[in-house]
Amino acid sequence: MSRFSDKVAIITGGASGIGKKTAEMFVEQGGKVLIGDIDEDAGKIVSLEIAKKFGKDSVSYIYLDVSNPEHCKSAVDFAISEFGSINCLLNSAIKMAPGMLKDLSLKDWNTMVNIGLTGTFLMTQAAGRWMIENKTPGSIVNMSSIGGRQPYGMSGAYSTVKAAVIMLAEHFGIEWGGHNVRVNSICAGHTETPLTAYLKDPEIKKGRSEVTPLQRVAQPIDIANGILFLFSEEADYITATAIDIDGGITKSVMNHMPGRKWK
Repeated sequence: MSRFSDKVAIITGGASGIGKKTAEMFVEQGGKVLIGDIDEDAGKIVSLEIAKKFGKDSVSYIYLDVSNPEHCKSAVDFAISEFGSINCLLNSAIKMAPGMLKDLSLKDWNTMVNIGLTGTFLMTQAAGRWMIENKTPGSIVNMSSIGGRQPYGMSGAYSTVKAAVIMLAEHFGIEWGGHNVRVNSICAGHTETPLTAYLKDPEIKKGRSEVTPLQRVAQPIDIANGILFLFSEEADYITATAIDIDGGITKSVMNHMPGRKWK
């Protein structure tokens, strides 16, 4: 039996990057997936690619703006109508708003919060309610970041939202433990995705690799492996927890202090 036989996942932000890789691997390991994304063209393309490789019954796509409560409810309803159940949810939808906080517009702040935090709340609430009402054990994973662990330059809004989704997962995890619905977070390190186009600059990539103990930046598969672990039965006793998948960088801050280099 495959790892995710008879399992169904909803993946928000599933049209690219970590969400896309997680969707591909979940289906490859026997599951079925609903890809939700606001980028309709990319979402349909990814869905077709997965369908061609693993069969049209393994995947579906829905246009999803996670900041809209009705969209979130519709995504859950659609997953049930397509696949009959929901066992897993990955909240990876995000909208970037880089810059210094003193220069950030209220519009950009609200967009970041509405998609990254409120959208995560709405999707978790909608999927979790269905799991609880239907007595279906579930695993929900919030996509956080090393930026949610500590302040991250030019990313004040992003770091604030990513810190909040860690706490959100902890609260949901505690509240829903008695229903066997687990909720956790992944704190990803520097990862090469369409959202991190700056890593295409060889000097930036080299610099970030050098300050990471494992001496490289992450690929989407590195993060997806952690997400799938939390989705799996292997993680049945893990909830309300945040796992760092960052090559060790979060714990290595003191290594970069003058006079504190480890050689």
